[in-house]
Amino acid sequence: MKFMILDGNSIINRAFFGVRPLNAPDGTPTNAVFGFINILQRLVDSEHPDALAVAFDVHGPTFRHKCYDGYKAQRKGMPEELAAQVPVLKELLDVLQIRRYECPGYEADDILGTAGRVCEETGWECEIVTGDKDSFQLITDSTHVIHIKSRMGQTETKDYTWDAFREEYGFDPPYIVDLKALMGDSSDNIPGVPGVGEKTAMDLMHRFGTLAGVYEQVESPDIKDGVRKKLIAGEDSAKLSYELATITRQAPVEVDPAQCKWSGFQGEGLYAILKRLGFQKFIDRWNVRSEGTEQELKVFEGTCESTELRTAADAAKAAEALKKDGSYIWCDLAFENCVFETGGEDAVAYLLRKEAYADDYGDALRTLFAPEIRKSGHNIKDIQRELLHWGVRPENWAFDTALAAYLLDSTASGYELDHLCQKYCGFDLARQDDENGQMTLLGDTSYLRYLQYTAAVVCLEDALREKLAELGMEQLYFEIELPLCAVLAEMEHTGVLIDQSALAAYGEGLTDGIDVLQQHIYDLAGGPFNINSPKQLGTVLFEQLMLPAGKKTKTGWSTNADVLEKLRDKHPIINEILEYRTLTKLKSTYADGLLKVISDDGRIHSNFTMTVTATGRLSSVEPNLQNIPVRKEQGSEIRTMFVAPPGKVLVDADYSQIELRLLAHISGDETMRQAFREGEDIHKVTASQVFGVPLEQVTAAMRSHAKAVNFGIVYGISAFSLAQDIGVFQSEAKAYIDAYLEKYYGVREYMTQIIESAKQDGFVSTLYGRRRYLPELKVSNFNTRSFGERVARNMPIQGSAADIMKLAMVHVSRRLKKEGLEAQLILQVHDELIVECPEAEAERVRVILTEEMEQVASLSVPLTVDAHIGCNWTEAKG
Repeated sequence: MKFMILDGNSIINRAFFGVRPLNAPDGTPTNAVFGFINILQRLVDSEHPDALAVAFDVHGPTFRHKCYDGYKAQRKGMPEELAAQVPVLKELLDVLQIRRYECPGYEADDILGTAGRVCEETGWECEIVTGDKDSFQLITDSTHVIHIKSRMGQTETKDYTWDAFREEYGFDPPYIVDLKALMGDSSDNIPGVPGVGEKTAMDLMHRFGTLAGVYEQVESPDIKDGVRKKLIAGEDSAKLSYELATITRQAPVEVDPAQCKWSGFQGEGLYAILKRLGFQKFIDRWNVRSEGTEQELKVFEGTCESTELRTAADAAKAAEALKKDGSYIWCDLAFENCVFETGGEDAVAYLLRKEAYADDYGDALRTLFAPEIRKSGHNIKDIQRELLHWGVRPENWAFDTALAAYLLDSTASGYELDHLCQKYCGFDLARQDDENGQMTLLGDTSYLRYLQYTAAVVCLEDALREKLAELGMEQLYFEIELPLCAVLAEMEHTGVLIDQSALAAYGEGLTDGIDVLQQHIYDLAGGPFNINSPKQLGTVLFEQLMLPAGKKTKTGWSTNADVLEKLRDKHPIINEILEYRTLTKLKSTYADGLLKVISDDGRIHSNFTMTVTATGRLSSVEPNLQNIPVRKEQGSEIRTMFVAPPGKVLVDADYSQIELRLLAHISGDETMRQAFREGEDIHKVTASQVFGVPLEQVTAAMRSHAKAVNFGIVYGISAFSLAQDIGVFQSEAKAYIDAYLEKYYGVREYMTQIIESAKQDGFVSTLYGRRRYLPELKVSNFNTRSFGERVARNMPIQGSAADIMKLAMVHVSRRLKKEGLEAQLILQVHDELIVECPEAEAERVRVILTEEMEQVASLSVPLTVDAHIGCNWTEAKG
């Protein structure tokens, strides 16, 4: 039988510093609790203990403090956000029925030692789990220590048995106390022998075996005179340290492994506490169900009366309830299955199967999803895109539960329907899993699972509408996000045309250039090697060519871009390697990558994701069309291959410095506002302010540096990063930032005020009410807190820019339709919109884009747009 006992204080400390800040929905910090339970889960999975317990320190002096007043005197107090989590962890352990042990006047280590003794006396195997090495002295034939440590944000464990300890240390486990008596322990303020460090102490232990052996032979010629003097002078300190470092195995606590038998991650009230803490991961992993789930779901039972598509279509045509109360949809992305539930008091649901209704399936869908029928769903943009394939326009969609949940918590890990039900409605969707844990359909009654999804949408709409109203997000949701779904669905459906032959030729040209560069690199290196292998490249650069390098790690030399950039002037091979990397990236990502995703219609149909970024910006995947290289030559060449069909053109409209204009508006800085109102070159104005020279004396270099400061301020850039960007000393970069904030005092005050309000409110918001919660501002770790401050400064600006762009897309799309134009919005990239239209409509479209984008928001500074027309993307950028 195996008894596992954990050192609670040690492990929660390591979890706290190893897991990024997390907060429960009520604001309680939870990262240490989450990390602790995650470690416990992995230990249980790997070790399979029969009994489980956790030992905690008790606040107050111990018998060691009575021996030595200075014991642990230098140890800092527990951070406030960690201390708040200890009682939460204990509460969760109690719910999980994991026994806790505490003993006033003694430490958790002493409870661990006592547990080891009891196990030996009663025939149990004992596993001690801790992050401290003190417990190594407890290792015996039947007791071993699993040591926890964190490296690079990852938790690692090592199992120390008697033999494993001897192999690493060279002496038996009990004598770790002797080692500590010699070298001391700064974390516990155990003095040891003054002047004797770990290296000397280890050498003495290997020579003489024990502390007593060292002093018995202190006059041995094998001990250097300097060390001998320190040992003799520090003998009393060594004896005291030995006493302090020794873990007692007789603590007055009744540890009984038999009373700690454990039956797994379950317990009354477990769902409630996990939900309160926001631990959805563990709710899913442990398959925890809320109490009363069946009662909650009864309202949705027995609502399916037919699975016939034709019956559903006929009912939809006749059902007045659909127009009044609406309908709720669950569809998978490929429309292989779809449940359609009618509204009204007597709800009826239908299962639609595409394969069963070959030719008339499209007609039925057009009937069921008719414009006059109000519809709600989950991830409706994807549903709308599929419906467009069947000729169904995306009209009268009243709610999207995934999108609403995203606005309420933009940094959540996902917005799956079952998770949202647990979070906002308090019930679980019932599951039926097969023996492999995969969800299965229920034979002839497969509609029941989809019916549950549909029922969940019904409940969630009410709950999420209420939350949106409570947080003042109704305008953001109903005027921007929800109508944008249809715009994006149409953009994805239409796609953008690609010149395939030009793209293929471009790829062939890159291959030729790569081959030439490869041979040049081989010649400079003195022979062939794998240029793409960091290990082989590091050997060539830093061992064969003897270039200056940074610190070598156990994985080899670093050859990342930052390292190579610093070596540009050290050897001609560096420029060749950097150019080689550029060309191979262009070849794989764009030449080859784009060719792979061109559809049969010759177009690329990217997917615009709406629920990924915390700022509200759209992202593009499969493929990502928002990461086209910004370098003019490379970017222009690739953009040339995005073309308009014969007889049509592309119209490109790009906001000019929208984030700087928003900074001026939000901060209220009058100098910056005036520059924009008068149409001045803002970078030139900034250079004049920062360098203290008249506008006409601003040089190109000054303007370039000022531009970097302008955009850097928006993103919360540090002096170090700015120095790297513009190639100056860090002190000089800091002087630029200081001068900027001195001149633009409105911006300086905004930077201070927004952080203070974020600390008070716990979040920042955009002009349209989009929120970003910032638990990072309350942590003690400087780097994490600094990250939170940067986000607090830049999110209202970046997020407002995203909101304005989205609203502009909605307005442009409506205007194009209203004027009966053939023009279609096909791409959005950062601050840029691209429309494809007949040549005859081009000038009208250019005017529409300019007007709608510039007039979409009323700010204290003008929004300006540059709009151009061309046969391909490069020409249209102007």
